[in-house]
Amino acid sequence: MSNDINNKSIDRQTIKKVLINRIAFYEKMASSLDALILIYDINQLRVIWANEVFARVLGYSLSSDQQMEEQKVIDMYHPDDREYIKSKYATLEKNPDSAHTAFYRFRHAKGHYVWLFSSSRVFKKDSASNAFEIITISVDFTGPLSYQKNMKLFAQEKLRDINAVHVQKITKRERHILQFFSRGYNTREIGGLLGISYHTVNNHRKNMLKKLGLKNLSALVNFAAENGLD
Repeated sequence: MSNDINNKSIDRQTIKKVLINRIAFYEKMASSLDALILIYDINQLRVIWANEVFARVLGYSLSSDQQMEEQKVIDMYHPDDREYIKSKYATLEKNPDSAHTAFYRFRHAKGHYVWLFSSSRVFKKDSASNAFEIITISVDFTGPLSYQKNMKLFAQEKLRDINAVHVQKITKRERHILQFFSRGYNTREIGGLLGISYHTVNNHRKNMLKKLGLKNLSALVNFAAENGLD
């Protein structure tokens, strides 16, 4: 009996030691990555866990029992980027198995803003399958990139994805006219080349501006260049 008790005690100590070592390993791994990791309880507005990189990049020292008022959290985001919060919660509530990704600016403890690229997922659900803990992994995009070669291509591709719906609004004839505008031709010259009146070309230009929500020809030409319509 005594040996059994001793063996159980040794087993518990071994298991405890293994768990401690494993936790230490995962925490070291999470803090070795150049990424901010935050687990947040959206119901209690409480930080569950944050890695060391979070404090290093943003200057905040967050304890696991720190309560954060909702408005205080919102105020940490740049005023122009606060829709990100609503978008994130709405996306994860609608589809808890999805990921929500975005670029946004978050205020550093010293007052300036840091550009972050974040991916958020539901980390834990309650018994009714409602999300209440979210894990967010963010990369700091404020500083210089070590490898910038593909950034322009990435930005252009994403911009085209965003504008795809708007591009579909433009007719084949309007695209043809837009190509001429992009090459420096004026309204009368385009009319002459296509055998249509000045007023017809001008109407096509106005229609494109209205469809795309743009203000002038310069913006229209920029839109064409950004979306490969030139």
